[in-house]
Amino acid sequence: MRKKKKQKKIEKKSGRTGLILTVVAVCIAVFVYWAAQKGSRSWEVPDYLVGRWITSAPAYEDRYIEINKVSLIFATGPTTVSEYFITSLTSIATGKEISFTLACKDLQNIPYQFFLNYQPDNNGGTLFFKNQPQIKWIKNPS
Repeated sequence: MRKKKKQKKIEKKSGRTGLILTVVAVCIAVFVYWAAQKGSRSWEVPDYLVGRWITSAPAYEDRYIEINKVSLIFATGPTTVSEYFITSLTSIATGKEISFTLACKDLQNIPYQFFLNYQPDNNGGTLFFKNQPQIKWIKNPS
């Protein structure tokens, strides 16, 4: 008489396989998101825009605009300043003018868009808002 070999029953732990697959999928998704975000800042604020901009328009004589590599700042009085963090920048050159669209967010994470036009010249250029072309801003030399 032959002895019957005991066969081991293989118990599948279905919850464990699903958990492992979920963890792997999440890791892949995080990596893809990270890689996409890493290359998403392909824009940079041009050096000729960086600085403090002032105007001789009487209604704006105590105001200035300051642009740096990460933010757009509006000083609307001696003590009032609003800062918007630049999230993207696009530009289109047409003739002797460059149009910029700055997508920004304020401190409360509210999105804004600012449309600026820049006209280069030997003195640092002229800047104006698309909706206020009559108000010319020049770069403060100091």
